[in-house]
Amino acid sequence: MRPDEMLATLDALDPLGDLPRTGWLLRGISPCESIAAHTLQVALLTRMLVEACRAEGLTVDGELALTMALLHDAPEARLGDVPMPVKTPAVDAALHEAERAIAHAILPAALVPTWEASEAGESLEARLVKAADKIQMLHKLWVYEQQGRKHPLMETMWKNPANLRALDVAPVRAAYAAVYARAGRPMPIAPVTSAPSP
Repeated sequence: MRPDEMLATLDALDPLGDLPRTGWLLRGISPCESIAAHTLQVALLTRMLVEACRAEGLTVDGELALTMALLHDAPEARLGDVPMPVKTPAVDAALHEAERAIAHAILPAALVPTWEASEAGESLEARLVKAADKIQMLHKLWVYEQQGRKHPLMETMWKNPANLRALDVAPVRAAYAAVYARAGRPMPIAPVTSAPSP
């Protein structure tokens, strides 16, 4: 990868450090974490989940998973963060197309296939990132609650089974269980999905 591509990518992703996670703003949390702060924690959590999976005997491409985690919110540098409460199926479909176009425009060509594979969510690596994305959100929710920064809508986040991903992967399930136990809340029942075997 050429140095000018590297710098152009940094330029394109720089706004992530200043853009807030909109879902927190909608719940009255201000100031709140930036998209970049969220991405950093998702990447770190993904890396730790990779190690936990390996300890369970699973084969995981750690570099791929980490790259997916670092790129997972890249299009938000231009779109901002569109939170779940405003997403309908139609909005979600249009958003996905916009994110895809932006990813192709701002990421180096060598990284676009990794972003696409992450979005597809079919590999174990992509599923770990999707789970880490939600586990980090729930952890941050707990942090805000501990700080006394609460909003009535925050309770729905704990109860939403759509926040549970890749529960068939033992280390992921254990991480979710730990977050819910720490918060003193029961984990919601996730819908049964036919997830690919790792």
